[in-house]
Amino acid sequence: MENDFLDFRGAEVTYSDLRPKPYNPLNRPPVRYGRAALCVLLWLAGCGLFGFVFRFALSAVWPAAAAAAVWSVLFFLVIKKRAAIWLIHLYQNKAKDETRLKCVFEPSCSEYMIAAIEKYGFFRGTAKGIKRLKRCHPPNGGFDPP
Repeated sequence: MENDFLDFRGAEVTYSDLRPKPYNPLNRPPVRYGRAALCVLLWLAGCGLFGFVFRFALSAVWPAAAAAAVWSVLFFLVIKKRAAIWLIHLYQNKAKDETRLKCVFEPSCSEYMIAAIEKYGFFRGTAKGIKRLKRCHPPNGGFDPP
């Protein structure tokens, strides 16, 4: 039967199990490079200060390196949440439209990641965001709040 795939006006009917993509206007937040530079300078200053103090006070290299490593870990633990959100804002601001408009969820995956990090904290929120990124392809999609 040839007419099985024609509607009543004679146009061809195509069937798809793909859900329509949600309307996701591109959010391009400003990226604050000054704050990022300040954080990097603060981290470098701390590493240098600890390295200077331990190097000349103890006249050994390994305590200076250990102190700089401890400072780096502590600094990361304090700023990890803001740093991750800054990196996501950088992606939102600089990524191509074709890349960003591929998301099949609402809110978009990058907005979901920010909301999950703010709601659940860095480690659990990042894990939830990565799981969401793995699901971001047809036939999945729709409204999915964190």
